[in-house]
Amino acid sequence: MHNLSACQQCGSSFGRVDGTPKLFPDKSLSRTVSFEFRPYRSMRTDEFESCFSYPPRSGSAGDDYPYHLDAAHLDVINQLPENSAILEIGCGGGQMRKFLQSRGYRYIGTDVSKTRVFKLLQEHGGPDILCDAHFLPFADCAFDLVYSSAVTEHLACPYLVAQEVARCLKPGGHYLGNVSFLEPWHADSFFHMSPLGVFELLTQAKFEPIHIWPGQGYSGFRAIINMGNRVTKPLTFIGDALFFLYNSGNRLRNMIRAADGHRYINDQARVSGATDWIARCPIPLKEPIRESVHPSDNAGQ
Repeated sequence: MHNLSACQQCGSSFGRVDGTPKLFPDKSLSRTVSFEFRPYRSMRTDEFESCFSYPPRSGSAGDDYPYHLDAAHLDVINQLPENSAILEIGCGGGQMRKFLQSRGYRYIGTDVSKTRVFKLLQEHGGPDILCDAHFLPFADCAFDLVYSSAVTEHLACPYLVAQEVARCLKPGGHYLGNVSFLEPWHADSFFHMSPLGVFELLTQAKFEPIHIWPGQGYSGFRAIINMGNRVTKPLTFIGDALFFLYNSGNRLRNMIRAADGHRYINDQARVSGATDWIARCPIPLKEPIRESVHPSDNAGQ
C-alpha cells in the first residue's frame, strides 16, 4: 500500500507523510448523515437483550498477541479463510499487521497520524494509509472484516463512521471493536458509550449485533484513577480494590437471591471502562424466483 501515488479511478494524486499515502478529503467536502428513529429505540428491547451477552471467551488475548486485542475478537479473526482482507481503523503503530499477515490475511491499517501513539508502538511501522474514518477511501464491499479498538470514542460522528464501515464490508463480514465507557475524557474523545449506546450505533448502520458486552479487566474505578494525572496514577490499586469490593458485594447478593447470569452482566456493565462488540454485516435476502405464466396457460379456467 505504501506505493500508492494516485487514485486508480479518478487520477487524483496523493500527498505523503514520511512515505505514507495521505488520503484526507478536501476541506470543502461534506457529508449528510441520516437514519430512522422510532419511539421503541428509547427503550431496552428484546433485540438488545438477545445480543447483550458475553462471547464464549472475552478479556485480554494475552501477552503473546497484539496490544488491545480481545480474546473474543481473536476467535472471530481465527475463523477467517486465508487471504481475507482486514481493515483496521485507528491502527496506532500498526501492531496488528505482523500478527495478521503471519496468518495469511491481507491487512490495511489506517490512522490520522503516525506519531500520536507511544514510541514503542511506532516501531511496528505505523499506518499503511493516513485518512479520516468519516471518509474511508475504499471501494464498497472491499473487506471481509473491520477491526477498531479504543478508537470510536475519538470519532466526531460515529454514526457516519459505522455507515462507512458497513459500506466497505462484504455481506456477512464482521465489525469488531470496543469503545470507552467509564473512562475520563481523553485525547479529545467525543462519545463514550454504554452497551445500549453501542447497540444504537450498530443497528442504525444496519449491522446485526452478535455480542455486546462490558469490557473485561478494566473497570471504571481503575480507569478514572489511572487516567487522572501523575498524582493519581500511582494510586491505581485503590481502583482495583474498589472494583473487588463492588464485585464481592454483588456476588453475595446474587447468591442470596439466586440471580441469573443476566444480573451479573448488568453489574459489570455499570462500572466497565469500555464496551466491546461483535457485529455482522447482513447478507441481502434473495428474492424468490417466480415462474413465468403464459396467458394461454390459464385459458378455459
